[in-house]
Amino acid sequence: MARTISVKKYALAFILTILVFAGGIVMGLSIDNLRLDDAKQSSLLEKSNLLSLQLQQRYVTSGIAGCDSLNRILENNIAELTRKMGIIVDYGRNTIINQEEFDLQLRDYFLTEIQYFLLSQEIDNKCSKDNIKIIYFYDENELDTQGDILDYLKKMFGQRLLVFSLNSAFNDEPMIDIMMTSYNITQFPSVVVNNQVFHGHTAVKELHSAICEEFKLIDGEVPEECGKE
Repeated sequence: MARTISVKKYALAFILTILVFAGGIVMGLSIDNLRLDDAKQSSLLEKSNLLSLQLQQRYVTSGIAGCDSLNRILENNIAELTRKMGIIVDYGRNTIINQEEFDLQLRDYFLTEIQYFLLSQEIDNKCSKDNIKIIYFYDENELDTQGDILDYLKKMFGQRLLVFSLNSAFNDEPMIDIMMTSYNITQFPSVVVNNQVFHGHTAVKELHSAICEEFKLIDGEVPEECGKE
């Protein structure tokens, strides 16, 4: 009798373990799919933002409207894109079965960011240039602090500094490789300030100086932050 009861206990424990395990998988898949839906919705929103900005740029080109709001809207869109890209990266790291889908979403984000970069150059051709553009090529080195330095400089200069971050290790999008080749990027991190390339880790002081020198070359007002270090 005791042996029969023991067998039943083990069988019950086994069944409960299977149910808990299966429940965990189902919950994980549900969360994964919800994250994917969120990523798709965010991607659609960014496409709409980009299209809106392109239409505004054409509207300005037609001479009907002025340039005042274009750079501000561009800067806001880039900031929002960067924030959402970070969320997609985290989703991709924790996905269970949707890795290819999240990689596709991430590719779409990088393409949107590159389109913003090209659009910012078009805006410069039509409006008075009042910002400096930085392209940050990074790899997946967790010890890299170059991004923190650029965040600090971004907070210092605000909307007058546009930062575009591209993952050199993301091989699914050939445009990233094309841009690295055009700037002769051979090590990471690397930072491009307008067309000046800084290979390897670059300190705050050196980048601050380069940014301020670029501001002196354009017709806009040199920020008061250039008097700080």
